[in-house]
This record gives sequence, structure tokens and C-alpha cells, in this order.
Amino acid sequence: MKLLLTHGEASNRRLERGLGPHGIECTTFETTGRAYTLDEEVDADVGLVYPSRLVEGGVIDALSGIDWVVGPTDVLTTRNKARTVALLEKAGISVPDTQLLSSPVGDEEVREAFEAVGAPAVLKPNSASSGRGAALARDIDSATGVADLFGVLHESSLVRDRSFVVQEYIEDARDYRVMLVDGGYAGAVERRAEGWKKNVRAGAEPHGVEPPERVVSVAEEAARVLEVDFCGVDVLVGNEPVVNEVNARPTVDDAEKYEGFYARLARLLEGAE
Repeated sequence: MKLLLTHGEASNRRLERGLGPHGIECTTFETTGRAYTLDEEVDADVGLVYPSRLVEGGVIDALSGIDWVVGPTDVLTTRNKARTVALLEKAGISVPDTQLLSSPVGDEEVREAFEAVGAPAVLKPNSASSGRGAALARDIDSATGVADLFGVLHESSLVRDRSFVVQEYIEDARDYRVMLVDGGYAGAVERRAEGWKKNVRAGAEPHGVEPPERVVSVAEEAARVLEVDFCGVDVLVGNEPVVNEVNARPTVDDAEKYEGFYARLARLLEGAE
């Protein structure tokens, strides 16, 4: 089997090493920073995760005709943070208190959202990833200042998503990224950092761990509700586990941090071919 990868370079290398012993050959298609020849062949049997840029993904679809384990609907669902929170909350899964604001908004709307969530709060773009654009506001002046910056950015016609969320910040929470394959637990890391941001791309260190059963359970339930076969579920644990985000294009960490991850992924891929 040939598997098409469109992840980042580091994740692609790990996937190649991890899946090779299971008889799966990986081929990488660079989706950005290149010119496309629109009659080129894409030699693959199945794709793992649809490209984050949907236009480029559509071109790859036309060139390859393959199916994806994680398709464009899955990517769009998990990219929309507010929609994810709404779906999970409706299903009875604990999530941080969250308010969605759609620009243009004034100080009063920001104040109402901030007071509803409580201080401190995280303000972040609704559809960004890896912690980009996220800021921690401990008072209303900081919150309105961040919202003003979002508003300036949203004035550009090049920005498609002109919304952001104000979200409860859980102090001193343990931060887990739980990997799910075919809806089941396939390993986890705990992300640790000196500052409040626990994103690996922002400098957090991922440590392979065996999380508490209640963390695994809520992560599996989130994947089931969203109907995403392969994803990383971010679970914060303060007084109780809450699902912070779900990522259908998760960074894949080193194999030794995941027990049985690649064997489970190989079985999923064989069924998707």
C-alpha cells in the first residue's frame, strides 16, 4: 500500500519510519511553496489527512482520485473551534466556557463575553492552529486590546474567518494530547512549558505518558461525537477533564511515546484502501 502524506515535514518522517515495518510505503506531496503541474501523477492508494488548504486539496483529489482517512469535512469541523465546542457541549462533554465573537465588535460585546467566561480568559482566532494568535487576558483592558488587534486584522479582505473566541482559562491544568486512531486510544503525551501556552510549536515539551482513564474516556467520546477516525484531542485537567480542542491534522510524535500507535494506524489504513 502507498500512503499519501501532506503533514509537516517532521510528522511525515515519523510516519514513514513507523509505518514502514507494517508494509506501508509513504509518499509525501508538498502542498505549499511549489508550482503545480496539473497533469502530474500522484501515485498513492489512500491519503491520511486532507491538506489544510482546501483549494490545494481539491487539486490533489483531481490528480489522484484517492480517498482520505481524514477528509475535508473532518478538517473543516475541527478547524472551527467554536463549532467543535458547541457540538461537544451539546453531547454532554465537558468543555471550557466559550464565547464566539464575529467582527466587527465593540468594547461592550467583548466585555460581556469576558465577564461571561471569567478572568483570566484566552482570546484566540476561531480557526487558527498551534497556538498562533492566542493571548491570555487577565483583565478587561487586556481583552479589549487583543480584540482591537483582531478587529484590525479582520478589516483585510484577505482574511476569510473574521471571528475569534473568548475562552475560559483553566489555571495550573495538566495538558494532554491524546491520539485517537479508528476512534480508539493510541497513545498520549503531556505537554509541559514554563509559560501558559502548551503548544509544541510554541516551545512546549511533549512527554510520553499513560493518562488517567477519565482522560482517555473523554477523548474517545469527543472523537466519536465528531466522527473523526484519526485525530489528536487536547484535554485539560484541573478539577475535571475538559476537551479544549480537537485536531484532525495532529502533529505525530516519536514512536516511543505511543504504545501500539503505528500498528493500530496500519490496520485503519488497510481497511480504508
